[in-house]
Amino acid sequence: MRARLALVLALLCFSTSMLSGCIGLVASRELMEWNRGVPDTDQVTIPYSFEHTFDSTNPEDIIHNPEPKQISIDLEVKEMRVFFRVQMPYSEIGGIDTANVTSTVRYVHAKLWEPDANKNTDTPFWEENTTTDHYPPMKRFYPPFDEGVWELEVRAQGYGWTSPVDQLSFHDEFEVSVSVVRPCILFPELEGNDECIPV
Repeated sequence: MRARLALVLALLCFSTSMLSGCIGLVASRELMEWNRGVPDTDQVTIPYSFEHTFDSTNPEDIIHNPEPKQISIDLEVKEMRVFFRVQMPYSEIGGIDTANVTSTVRYVHAKLWEPDANKNTDTPFWEENTTTDHYPPMKRFYPPFDEGVWELEVRAQGYGWTSPVDQLSFHDEFEVSVSVVRPCILFPELEGNDECIPV
C-alpha cells in the first residue's frame, strides 16, 4: 500500500513539475520530502572469511593458499571479531598429538595484518596456528584501529579421504573469519528492503 502511494505521489510530482515550472518543482520536492521517512541508524556486521574442506591426498591438492582478504577499516568501525575453527580428525588420540607423527604434516596458519605492516619484520595484529583440532573462543577487538586496508591471510595443508566404509572417511577442514561491525543507515521508504547502508 505504501509503495503504491509512493508511486502515485511520484507520478503526481512529475506531472505537476512538468506543467507548472519552478513553483511546481518546489511543491513536488515538498511532497516527496513529506513521503520520505526519517532514516534510522543501526549496526551492520561485514564478514571476511575463508572456509575450506580438504578432499584429496594428492600432493597438488593438499596445500590451500588463497589470496588474502582486503579489509577496509576507518574511524566508523566499532568492533572486530575474529573466529578460528579447525577440525582435523584423528589428529589427537588419547590426548596425544598425532598430527605430525608421520610425514603427513597438517596445519592451518592464519594472520591479520595492520595497514603498511612489514610482513618480514613486524608482528601480526592477530595470529593463530594449529596442527590439531582447535576451537578457541571468538576474539573481540575494539578501537582505536589503524585506518587503512588490513589483510587477512591463511595458509593450510590438510587431507581428505572418502572410504567405502563411511566410518573410515576423514576430511580436514577449517574456517577463519574477521567480522567488522560498523554503523549503517536504514531508509524506511525502501519498504521490504532491510539493507543497511554503511556510513
